[in-house]
Amino acid sequence: MTSRQFFAARIDADARNARLEGDEHHHLSRVARVRAGDEVWLMDGRGRRFLSRVERVGKDVTELVILRQAEDRGRRTSIILGQALLNAKKMEFVIQKGAELGAAAVIPVVTDRSWRENKEKVVRREERWSRIAREAAKQSGRGDVPEVAGGARRLADFVRERGAERRLFLSEHGGRLLREVLTESAGRSGPPASVVVVVGPEGGWTAAEEEMLRGAGFEAVSLGGAVVRAETAALAATALVAHFWNT
Repeated sequence: MTSRQFFAARIDADARNARLEGDEHHHLSRVARVRAGDEVWLMDGRGRRFLSRVERVGKDVTELVILRQAEDRGRRTSIILGQALLNAKKMEFVIQKGAELGAAAVIPVVTDRSWRENKEKVVRREERWSRIAREAAKQSGRGDVPEVAGGARRLADFVRERGAERRLFLSEHGGRLLREVLTESAGRSGPPASVVVVVGPEGGWTAAEEEMLRGAGFEAVSLGGAVVRAETAALAATALVAHFWNT
């Protein structure tokens, strides 16, 4: 699906033409092997998508004519996923699938029991995380790219900085079923404009961390009786929120 969807760095509201250079041009010309006359989708990273026709594929640039802008598929609820740091492979998986499921941001969080990694390694991974999110956004046909950069945040900083209309954290020690929270809001008062969902590390939250989360206005929720891995919990929660509040 990604072969016919590309990001254009900047498309003006009244633009009739567009250009692809660098990695996106290389992807179009060398990987997807798109030719003049073919139609592709362009995304501007801000939520807009444009059906476009390729006019010329040059050595360093692709020139396109914009045919029409797609209807806005804006989400009712902006989903911010805070994920306690996992090992590299699992963290990349959460970022990739979280982006495909529609998360507006996937933020790595440092907790007492999260994966230990020095700050320099986390910073070096930011570029890769951003690239993974970008490709996942193309895969799912969304016009924006979720936020993943900015470095891992300490839990105390994250809960202080990340405001949202609704604030939830997954807990192994009780809390309402997430399904009940989502269906109640969807059916009665309508979904919130934004939600933060925080998922703990493989070792779980400490008692002090749960107390801090509750004190910061986060509501404990549960996926049910099954014990699942941290990355599974993160994606299950994101999928449920997206299903009940964004469809």
